[in-house]
Amino acid sequence: MFVLILSLICSLLIALFAVQNASLVTIHLFWITKEVPLVLVILGSTFAGAFIMLLLAIWRGLRQKLKPKQEAKDESLINDQSIQSAKLAPPPSDNED
Repeated sequence: MFVLILSLICSLLIALFAVQNASLVTIHLFWITKEVPLVLVILGSTFAGAFIMLLLAIWRGLRQKLKPKQEAKDESLINDQSIQSAKLAPPPSDNED
């Protein structure tokens, strides 16, 4: 709940800042030149950053979710290899010289 309230407060501050900066700015992207309101630049950048953070959070969550499965798979593979090597090992010899 705290994170939600903090996010709302930050969003309100960003929106207030953007509205106060409504002048036109020139954007140059490769060969394209456009004049857009500064509000769109600020809010667009903010939402792009939030989207990137969301993708990173999803990626991290998936990695943490898949990590125990991979560890179990690795452990199973190690156990299978040790069983196979035990089957292939020659029986102990009774050489008493």
